Amino acid sequence: MSQPCTSTQAQSSSLLQLQAENDELKKYLAAQKAVIASLERRVGRSLDTLGVHLQSLTSTSHNSSVWHQQLSSVQDEVNSLCDLISDTMLLQKLEAGKVEVKLEHLDLEQVLTTASRHLLEPKDGNAVRLVRELATPLPLAFADQDLTEAVLMDLLSRGLKYSDASSPVVLGAEHEGDRVYIRVTAQRFAPAGNRDFATEISLCCRRIEVQRGEITCQQHPDGLQTVTIALHIAAYPTA
Repeated sequence: MSQPCTSTQAQSSSLLQLQAENDELKKYLAAQKAVIASLERRVGRSLDTLGVHLQSLTSTSHNSSVWHQQLSSVQDEVNSLCDLISDTMLLQKLEAGKVEVKLEHLDLEQVLTTASRHLLEPKDGNAVRLVRELATPLPLAFADQDLTEAVLMDLLSRGLKYSDASSPVVLGAEHEGDRVYIRVTAQRFAPAGNRDFATEISLCCRRIEVQRGEITCQQHPDGLQTVTIALHIAAYPTA
Protein backbone atom coordinates (compact mmCIF):
# COMPACT_ATOMS: atom_id res chain seq x y z
CA MET A 1 0.00 0.00 0.00
CA SER A 2 2.97 2.32 0.45
CA GLN A 3 4.06 2.26 -3.21
CA PRO A 4 1.19 4.41 -4.62
CA CYS A 5 1.75 6.92 -1.82
CA THR A 6 5.47 7.07 -2.58
CA SER A 7 4.75 7.51 -6.29
CA THR A 8 2.29 10.34 -5.57
CA GLN A 9 4.83 12.10 -3.36
CA ALA A 10 7.49 11.82 -6.06
CA GLN A 11 5.12 13.25 -8.66
CA SER A 12 4.19 16.08 -6.31
CA SER A 13 7.85 16.85 -5.64
CA SER A 14 8.61 16.86 -9.37
CA LEU A 15 5.66 19.18 -10.03
CA LEU A 16 6.82 21.62 -7.34
CA GLN A 17 10.33 21.60 -8.79
CA LEU A 18 8.96 22.22 -12.28
CA GLN A 19 6.85 25.11 -11.00
CA ALA A 20 9.86 26.62 -9.22
CA GLU A 21 11.96 26.36 -12.38
CA ASN A 22 9.13 27.90 -14.40
CA ASP A 23 8.91 30.83 -11.94
CA GLU A 24 12.68 31.36 -12.18
CA LEU A 25 12.47 31.33 -15.98
CA LYS A 26 9.68 33.92 -15.91
CA LYS A 27 11.79 36.17 -13.67
CA TYR A 28 14.77 35.77 -15.98
CA LEU A 29 12.72 36.62 -19.08
CA ALA A 30 11.20 39.66 -17.34
CA ALA A 31 14.69 40.86 -16.40
CA GLN A 32 15.89 40.37 -20.00
CA LYS A 33 12.93 42.36 -21.33
CA ALA A 34 13.70 45.17 -18.88
CA VAL A 35 17.33 45.26 -20.03
CA ILE A 36 16.37 45.32 -23.72
CA ALA A 37 13.77 48.05 -23.19
CA SER A 38 16.27 50.09 -21.18
CA LEU A 39 18.90 49.72 -23.90
CA GLU A 40 16.49 50.83 -26.60
CA ARG A 41 15.52 53.94 -24.67
CA ARG A 42 19.05 54.89 -23.67
CA VAL A 43 20.59 54.31 -27.10
CA GLY A 44 17.74 56.27 -28.68
CA ARG A 45 18.26 59.20 -26.30
CA SER A 46 22.01 59.07 -26.83
CA LEU A 47 21.68 59.18 -30.62
CA ASP A 48 19.20 62.06 -30.39
CA THR A 49 21.61 63.98 -28.13
CA LEU A 50 24.51 63.34 -30.50
CA GLY A 51 22.40 64.62 -33.38
CA VAL A 52 21.69 67.88 -31.54
CA HIS A 53 25.36 68.42 -30.69
CA LEU A 54 26.53 67.61 -34.22
CA GLN A 55 23.99 70.00 -35.71
CA SER A 56 25.28 72.73 -33.41
CA LEU A 57 28.87 71.96 -34.42
CA THR A 58 28.12 72.38 -38.12
CA SER A 59 26.53 75.77 -37.54
CA THR A 60 29.12 77.19 -35.13
CA SER A 61 32.54 78.69 -35.78
CA HIS A 62 35.44 76.33 -34.99
CA ASN A 63 37.17 79.08 -33.04
CA SER A 64 34.31 79.78 -30.66
CA SER A 65 34.04 78.48 -27.09
CA VAL A 66 30.57 77.12 -27.88
CA TRP A 67 32.04 74.87 -30.59
CA HIS A 68 34.58 73.42 -28.17
CA GLN A 69 31.88 72.88 -25.54
CA GLN A 70 29.72 71.04 -28.03
CA LEU A 71 32.69 68.93 -29.14
CA SER A 72 33.37 68.00 -25.52
CA SER A 73 29.70 67.05 -25.09
CA VAL A 74 29.90 64.83 -28.17
CA GLN A 75 32.95 63.07 -26.74
CA ASP A 76 31.20 62.52 -23.38
CA GLU A 77 28.15 61.08 -25.10
CA VAL A 78 30.26 58.77 -27.26
CA ASN A 79 32.16 57.57 -24.17
CA SER A 80 28.90 56.86 -22.34
CA LEU A 81 27.54 54.96 -25.33
CA CYS A 82 30.74 52.91 -25.58
CA ASP A 83 30.54 52.06 -21.87
CA LEU A 84 26.93 50.97 -22.26
CA ILE A 85 27.77 48.73 -25.22
CA SER A 86 30.74 47.26 -23.36
CA ASP A 87 28.59 46.50 -20.30
CA THR A 88 25.94 44.91 -22.49
CA MET A 89 28.45 42.64 -24.23
CA LEU A 90 29.94 41.55 -20.90
CA LEU A 91 26.47 40.88 -19.50
CA GLN A 92 25.65 38.64 -22.47
CA LYS A 93 28.93 36.75 -22.03
CA LEU A 94 28.12 36.17 -18.36
CA GLU A 95 24.63 34.98 -19.24
CA ALA A 96 26.07 32.59 -21.84
CA GLY A 97 28.70 31.22 -19.44
CA LYS A 98 31.56 32.52 -21.57
CA VAL A 99 33.35 34.33 -18.74
CA GLU A 100 35.76 32.22 -16.72
CA VAL A 101 34.93 32.30 -13.01
CA LYS A 102 37.91 31.66 -10.75
CA LEU A 103 36.65 30.71 -7.30
CA GLU A 104 39.49 30.86 -4.79
CA HIS A 105 40.23 31.59 -1.15
CA LEU A 106 40.00 35.37 -1.23
CA ASP A 107 41.32 37.88 1.31
CA LEU A 108 38.34 40.23 1.46
CA GLU A 109 40.11 42.80 3.60
CA GLN A 110 42.67 43.21 0.83
CA VAL A 111 39.96 43.35 -1.84
CA LEU A 112 38.01 46.00 0.08
CA THR A 113 41.19 48.03 0.53
CA THR A 114 42.04 47.80 -3.18
CA ALA A 115 38.54 48.86 -4.19
CA SER A 116 38.35 51.83 -1.82
CA ARG A 117 41.91 53.05 -1.13
CA HIS A 118 41.87 55.71 -3.85
CA LEU A 119 38.56 57.07 -2.54
CA LEU A 120 39.98 57.80 0.91
CA GLU A 121 42.30 60.54 -0.36
CA PRO A 122 41.01 64.15 -0.72
CA LYS A 123 40.89 65.35 -4.33
CA ASP A 124 40.52 68.87 -5.70
CA GLY A 125 40.02 70.19 -2.18
CA ASN A 126 36.89 68.10 -1.64
CA ALA A 127 36.32 66.26 1.64
CA VAL A 128 36.48 62.48 1.72
CA ARG A 129 32.93 61.10 1.67
CA LEU A 130 33.66 57.39 1.90
CA VAL A 131 33.24 55.83 5.34
CA ARG A 132 34.58 52.33 6.03
CA GLU A 133 32.91 50.21 8.72
CA LEU A 134 34.62 46.82 8.53
CA ALA A 135 34.17 44.23 11.28
CA THR A 136 37.72 42.89 11.06
CA PRO A 137 39.19 40.37 10.99
CA LEU A 138 37.16 38.91 8.14
CA PRO A 139 37.44 35.25 7.11
CA LEU A 140 38.63 34.29 3.64
CA ALA A 141 35.82 34.23 1.10
CA PHE A 142 35.31 31.62 -1.60
CA ALA A 143 34.92 33.98 -4.54
CA ASP A 144 36.32 35.46 -7.76
CA GLN A 145 38.61 38.42 -7.11
CA ASP A 146 38.17 40.25 -10.43
CA LEU A 147 34.37 39.99 -10.45
CA THR A 148 34.09 41.01 -6.80
CA GLU A 149 36.40 44.01 -7.18
CA ALA A 150 34.55 45.15 -10.30
CA VAL A 151 31.21 45.16 -8.47
CA LEU A 152 32.58 46.98 -5.44
CA MET A 153 34.34 49.67 -7.48
CA ASP A 154 31.22 50.19 -9.60
CA LEU A 155 28.92 50.52 -6.57
CA LEU A 156 31.28 52.89 -4.73
CA SER A 157 31.88 55.11 -7.75
CA ARG A 158 28.17 55.29 -8.54
CA GLY A 159 27.26 56.03 -4.94
CA LEU A 160 29.74 58.89 -4.77
CA LYS A 161 28.88 60.22 -8.22
CA TYR A 162 25.10 60.30 -7.95
CA SER A 163 24.57 61.07 -4.24
CA ASP A 164 24.54 64.68 -3.04
CA ALA A 165 27.97 66.17 -2.39
CA SER A 166 27.22 66.30 1.34
CA SER A 167 26.01 62.70 1.55
CA PRO A 168 28.55 60.04 2.66
CA VAL A 169 28.86 56.58 1.18
CA VAL A 170 29.38 53.78 3.70
CA LEU A 171 31.30 50.59 2.93
CA GLY A 172 30.71 47.88 5.54
CA ALA A 173 31.53 44.21 5.93
CA GLU A 174 30.82 41.57 8.55
CA HIS A 175 30.92 37.81 9.01
CA GLU A 176 27.81 35.87 9.97
CA GLY A 177 27.47 32.08 9.80
CA ASP A 178 28.86 30.69 6.55
CA ARG A 179 28.69 34.04 4.74
CA VAL A 180 30.50 37.34 4.58
CA TYR A 181 28.22 40.30 3.98
CA ILE A 182 29.55 43.37 2.18
CA ARG A 183 27.28 46.41 2.27
CA VAL A 184 27.43 49.68 0.35
CA THR A 185 25.01 52.37 1.54
CA ALA A 186 24.43 55.56 -0.42
CA GLN A 187 21.78 58.13 -1.12
CA ARG A 188 21.62 57.08 -4.78
CA PHE A 189 23.35 54.76 -7.23
CA ALA A 190 21.84 56.42 -10.31
CA PRO A 191 20.92 59.98 -11.33
CA ALA A 192 18.05 61.48 -9.33
CA GLY A 193 14.75 60.75 -11.04
CA ASN A 194 16.37 58.44 -13.61
CA ARG A 195 16.17 54.74 -12.79
CA ASP A 196 16.71 53.52 -16.33
CA PHE A 197 19.84 51.55 -15.44
CA ALA A 198 18.66 47.96 -15.95
CA THR A 199 21.85 46.98 -17.79
CA GLU A 200 24.20 48.09 -15.01
CA ILE A 201 21.99 46.55 -12.33
CA SER A 202 21.82 43.22 -14.18
CA LEU A 203 25.58 43.23 -14.79
CA CYS A 204 26.26 43.89 -11.11
CA CYS A 205 23.94 41.05 -10.07
CA ARG A 206 25.29 38.53 -12.56
CA ARG A 207 28.90 39.22 -11.53
CA ILE A 208 27.96 38.08 -8.04
CA GLU A 209 25.52 35.31 -8.95
CA VAL A 210 27.94 33.48 -11.28
CA GLN A 211 30.31 33.03 -8.33
CA ARG A 212 27.51 31.51 -6.23
CA GLY A 213 26.89 34.64 -4.21
CA GLU A 214 23.77 36.70 -3.63
CA ILE A 215 23.08 40.41 -4.02
CA THR A 216 20.10 42.38 -2.71
CA CYS A 217 19.05 46.02 -2.46
CA GLN A 218 17.18 47.61 0.43
CA GLN A 219 15.47 51.00 0.45
CA HIS A 220 15.51 52.74 3.85
CA PRO A 221 12.80 55.09 5.21
CA ASP A 222 15.33 57.97 5.22
CA GLY A 223 15.83 57.59 1.46
CA LEU A 224 19.19 55.82 1.61
CA GLN A 225 19.80 52.59 -0.26
CA THR A 226 21.93 49.62 0.79
CA VAL A 227 23.27 47.04 -1.64
CA THR A 228 24.30 43.85 0.17
CA ILE A 229 26.63 41.23 -1.31
CA ALA A 230 26.68 37.82 0.38
CA LEU A 231 29.64 35.54 -0.36
CA HIS A 232 30.41 32.07 1.00
CA ILE A 233 33.40 31.92 3.30
CA ALA A 234 36.29 29.65 2.27
CA ALA A 235 35.49 27.06 4.94
CA TYR A 236 32.12 26.44 3.28
CA PRO A 237 32.76 26.06 -0.47
CA THR A 238 29.71 24.77 -2.28
CA ALA A 239 29.82 22.05 -4.86
